[in-house]
Amino acid sequence: MAKCAICKGTDREIVQTQSLALLNRSDPCLIHFSVCRSCGHLQQWPPVQPELMEHHYRTFATYELFDEAQALRAAPPSRHARRFLSLARDLELKPGSAYEVGSASGEMLHHFRQQGWRVSGCDPSPSAVKQAKSIFDIDIDLGTEEGLLPQKKNLNLMLACHVLEHLYDPVSTLDRLNACLEPGGHLLLEVPCATAPDVLLPGWFSFEHLHYYRVEILEHLLTRTGFEIAEMRIAITAHHYPVIAIAARKATKAVAPRTRTDAAASIDMARRYVERDSQLWQKTERRLSNLHGPVFIYGAGIHTAQLLDHTDFARQVDIIAIADRDPKKWGQKLAGIPVIGPDELFRHPQRVPVVVSSYVSERAIVNALLAGGVAPSRIRPIYSEDPN
Repeated sequence: MAKCAICKGTDREIVQTQSLALLNRSDPCLIHFSVCRSCGHLQQWPPVQPELMEHHYRTFATYELFDEAQALRAAPPSRHARRFLSLARDLELKPGSAYEVGSASGEMLHHFRQQGWRVSGCDPSPSAVKQAKSIFDIDIDLGTEEGLLPQKKNLNLMLACHVLEHLYDPVSTLDRLNACLEPGGHLLLEVPCATAPDVLLPGWFSFEHLHYYRVEILEHLLTRTGFEIAEMRIAITAHHYPVIAIAARKATKAVAPRTRTDAAASIDMARRYVERDSQLWQKTERRLSNLHGPVFIYGAGIHTAQLLDHTDFARQVDIIAIADRDPKKWGQKLAGIPVIGPDELFRHPQRVPVVVSSYVSERAIVNALLAGGVAPSRIRPIYSEDPN
């Protein structure tokens, strides 16, 4: 794609380039993160090829649920679901038909059904669709929104939670979402928010996120595709990074955006984040600099691919293997390093350090390692204190 996905402009500023190893691929993936100098939208430009992204979702991405089914059914709503339920309640939306794009294993729909909604959705992952049925007894359509949404009409509510940042053509997707709704129907939307660069986590520019939305870009997108914004909420610290949740109504007439796009502000924000990102990876490298000889890494995700790209860690140690709880990754290789299951790691001699390569799931991984019998002195989390 030689043009901006939003305004079709052709002038960009590349703010960061990553070279990422992917599972079972010998050649790294080169990604440019760019800002459009016309509208200010921050995006992968050009985006990762669709066939490579499809490979990623088959082998890398983990959207399945791993806890016991009864516990999942009894669990309270996730932070995402709480924000969506709060928006629906505060707008006094009467329960009707709700359809979620990118519904994963159905956790969000499960909680909407408990509030009286008739729920369904779609997801491209066969395992997630299977889990939605087996855990929550929710029928999810297997496939992408491009093929499935044209068949849906007169729905009361559409849900899209952390989906729009993954899609190649967000304008066309929002057009399809609008067409599914009855007159006056609502869309609840949440995406990471490109704001507050000083609080963004390392590796925020990610392989699977094609877009990084600022408030004014989202407002222009929604009004352009036939929506009017009913409520907009930015949560700076409610997640590991800022998110923006929006309730939008299917408009009966054209609505003009209330704000103007500002390319200069977007470029400044992106530059500031890239500087912070570089400093955070340098800090990580210093934290691991006393490790030499053999080590394990726990976490065969994009964070590890970024760790290997942004630091010299792999050149100062001998990485025996990368452990991960996701069975579909076992037996594959990441940057030539074998991926193993946790049990194989637990059986290994007890003196080899284990580097925990995750920002979002670091505490959960540390607890899993301790429960598996790994001595606290072996566990090396990158971001929190060592559990000694």
